[in-house]
Amino acid sequence: MDYSRLPEPLRKRVEELAAEPPLDTVRLFLGTEFGDSDSFAQVRGRFERQAQYNIRSHQRDLWALEAVIANPPAEPGALSHIVAWDANWVLDDASDAAALEFLREIAQLLREVIDAAPATAERWDEWPPRSVK
Repeated sequence: MDYSRLPEPLRKRVEELAAEPPLDTVRLFLGTEFGDSDSFAQVRGRFERQAQYNIRSHQRDLWALEAVIANPPAEPGALSHIVAWDANWVLDDASDAAALEFLREIAQLLREVIDAAPATAERWDEWPPRSVK
């Protein structure tokens, strides 16, 4: 996608999204998508419906999840807090290791949904974009 061809307000929004710290993106994603969900199946269904026409947010959320998984917060209990509070998800094991595994499962779910999306679905060529300007 040639970002320079976007109208200024959209280009600014893409710049803002690309500059957002991955942990902030993950926290918002978890709160929005998991906060009121009862199961992974329910979340997957929502993701799959959206992916029929647009996977841009999935791409951005997956990028952020992968960044947090690769470089989790150093503070003990941070990941378990994010899962418990932001995702409002109760794990059998409240450890950071279990929370990290939960995030890995979500990342895998997003990969599967993105891979199965039709070619007609709106998507980013890359996220974050190398050049928005």
